[in-house]
Amino acid sequence: MKCFKRCFNTSSISLAKKVTTKSKTSGSNNALLGRTSSKLSVGIVGLANVGKSTFFQAITKSLLGNPNNFPFATIKPEEALYRVPSSKLISLSKIFKSSKITPSYLKIVDIAGLVRNASKGEGLGNQFLADIRNVDGIFHVVRGFDDDTVTHVEINVDPIRDLEIVNDELLLKDLETVESAMERNKKDMNKQNLRVEMIKENEVLEKINDILFENGKLSNYLEWNEDDVKVINKHKFLTAKPTVYLLNVSKQDYESQTNKYIEGVQNWLKEYSPNDKLIMFSADHEHEFVNSEESSPIINEMVLAMKDSLNLISYYTCGQIEAKEWNIKKLSTAPEGAGLIHTDLQKNFINVLVSKSDKVIERQDELKDVADVEKAIRFDRHGKDYIIENGDILIFKAVGGKTK
Repeated sequence: MKCFKRCFNTSSISLAKKVTTKSKTSGSNNALLGRTSSKLSVGIVGLANVGKSTFFQAITKSLLGNPNNFPFATIKPEEALYRVPSSKLISLSKIFKSSKITPSYLKIVDIAGLVRNASKGEGLGNQFLADIRNVDGIFHVVRGFDDDTVTHVEINVDPIRDLEIVNDELLLKDLETVESAMERNKKDMNKQNLRVEMIKENEVLEKINDILFENGKLSNYLEWNEDDVKVINKHKFLTAKPTVYLLNVSKQDYESQTNKYIEGVQNWLKEYSPNDKLIMFSADHEHEFVNSEESSPIINEMVLAMKDSLNLISYYTCGQIEAKEWNIKKLSTAPEGAGLIHTDLQKNFINVLVSKSDKVIERQDELKDVADVEKAIRFDRHGKDYIIENGDILIFKAVGGKTK
């Protein structure tokens, strides 16, 4: 990834303060980048014609998308829902003898392919970058197979170059965002009621500028505190979006789990985006699952990796009528979890009964013949300050006798 001193006008940006680029440490910060919503979306991103639409069809088991052998086959983004795999939900439905099983879903968006200089409007650049701004996470597809019959917009196959083209465009767009934001903030500096807020925001914007401009790193490279995160989330920086990198290889390479490009890609990620994940797959291989009832193990792995990157966890509501999995952002409180089900449950929240799914599943043989499973399971009562944990089985209590 290049340094941007020579290719971007920063005349209006103050660079007085520099930051040390230390990568973040997992679990050390309670501030989470991105929207607090649990209905998050993921965009499939990459250079034009690298297998994004073929992957989209495979992941959504649909004939949506446009997997043709020429650039810009996809123009308007396609959307579909992917059922998040959950063996735990299946086990709970059997224990509670549920008549209905309702899984959680993740919205997947197939975004038009990018070319060099997209940030200057080349190809479908402005549309591409706007579509990325609207999603919460990124599946970045990178070509890692040699095939003369499949056109490459950069003539030859070079995954590192392709990674840098895409991420450089995101960096340049974010630098434009920084410059524009700081220019706007100048106008508010003279307003006494906004001055302190604008000074703090500009400090964060300068940090973003340093990490992008001086070091060529992505803005999700650093650990950010709660005040920083508020600013980053406000401006929807493209380089702050969690990314799962997907190296698209040939069927033969996927089956042998070898690829001549993967070590170079791994080394690049260690340097520029060490907090993101890399998964090797074959779009052609996965496309065979489109018309199959069988789920692809590697696609399930991708979706679960993205769910983790988006800081989503699961809680469950279980009973004889229905067993349901709910996606919710980490660090969410019990009332926020209740609000996913119905706003009235959050508004009139009294308390929540909590049991741990792992402990319940451990007892599944013992509970097999129990008539009223809910009464046989221990639930602990908690108030509005309870932070939902991954795998919780929850029963919400609200004013007016409402229970869910």
